[in-house]
Amino acid sequence: MSQRVISTVGTSLLGNLHNPRVNPDGLDALALLRRDPQRASAEANAITRLAKGGDTLVFLHSDTEDGERCADHLNTYFAGQGHPVHVRRVAGLSYNEKGFVSHGLRALVRLLAEEIRTAKRAEQRPLLNATGGFKAEIAYATAVGLMFHVPVSYIHERFGDVVTLPASPVGWDYSLLSWYRDFFDWLDEEPRPTHAVHERLAALPESVALLVEDAPDGQSYLSPLGEAYLEAFRGQADTRRSLRLSASARRTLDALDFSTQSAYRQLLERLRHGGAGDWRRSAELVRGDVFKFPKGHSVHRAFVREDDAGLWVLELCGHEDERRYQELIRTIRWSHYQEDEFSALP
Repeated sequence: MSQRVISTVGTSLLGNLHNPRVNPDGLDALALLRRDPQRASAEANAITRLAKGGDTLVFLHSDTEDGERCADHLNTYFAGQGHPVHVRRVAGLSYNEKGFVSHGLRALVRLLAEEIRTAKRAEQRPLLNATGGFKAEIAYATAVGLMFHVPVSYIHERFGDVVTLPASPVGWDYSLLSWYRDFFDWLDEEPRPTHAVHERLAALPESVALLVEDAPDGQSYLSPLGEAYLEAFRGQADTRRSLRLSASARRTLDALDFSTQSAYRQLLERLRHGGAGDWRRSAELVRGDVFKFPKGHSVHRAFVREDDAGLWVLELCGHEDERRYQELIRTIRWSHYQEDEFSALP
């Protein structure tokens, strides 16, 4: 499988043009890249070690003339080496500190997520090369890689080896975004006045507000981390399992107070994002093919069955109702339920 190497771009190439130790003959940028790409720029140093013949290269450069010049030189050099190359400008990622966070870093996160999805659709292996650019770019590229389970590589122009952070095995909890998706989609559609955003936030948990930032322009936006979180959540949509609740489980859910209901909805989202069969690693078999999820000492549990059609939640019950919980452990069976009494969880 070929790779799609997605690289942030800095300006080390321009700096090295005027460094007599790297460029004693005063070569222009392309000539320097052709003579010694690993010394010419940090990005080329990494890519020549990471990319193989036929791999696609993507250069994401800042919204500056220097960033564009460096990306164009890298484009020309690596295209000449036979690589398909794409160059993209990150709008707002400039030396203007007012727009750097609210616009630039959010745009970077979106482009990284878009390129990762493009790679997967093309059956390419995505790899983030976070070597170049502003320090904040490197940090957020690493965060995106962790959330999308994509390896992230880094090399300084003076390093001899590439450091690669492998794809994270961590399963992220997207229940917050799923439960309050209407708010996140509304905020992400267009800039919203800060006063309107705060009116909505007043009715939402504090954890939602942590993903929102107020900008000096009087608008509020998802923070760059919130943007990464939302993009990763959207990327999970195709992998979520179908999940249905029995009439009994739905009655239980609807009757709970807000806090307990939220806890159960988070539990159900963990189930949906667990992948076919993967959730069983955190479950315990109760009877026949019915499991309790999660196992261990958990206040809230779902009694679940899985088949080719998806997940069937028979009951919701935990140690807040110890008598009913123990009774379900003794008596629950799939044969006690009819499929037509189940309804899908939105």
